[in-house]
Amino acid sequence: LGNTCFMNSTLQCISQSPWLSEFFVQKQHVADINKENPLGHNGRIAEEFGELLGKIWSNKYTVVAPSGFKQAIGEFAPQFSGYNQQDS
Repeated sequence: LGNTCFMNSTLQCISQSPWLSEFFVQKQHVADINKENPLGHNGRIAEEFGELLGKIWSNKYTVVAPSGFKQAIGEFAPQFSGYNQQDS
């Protein structure tokens, strides 16, 4: 995924929150997505995050690449669409 170490370290930290992980893995977030909000992104980032956590906690994979999540972030924040260094 290129230069995404800060995103990966953040994802690793928040995926260790039992409540948050359970909320997304059990798809409880789906009922809270407001697809009608004109300021939102149709739930795309939440859905990708849920898919990512589902893969992380499924015990099916030894490695999970957050490529779908990174792509969704890049769609709505173009400055993160490439693989350039994003730290200061």
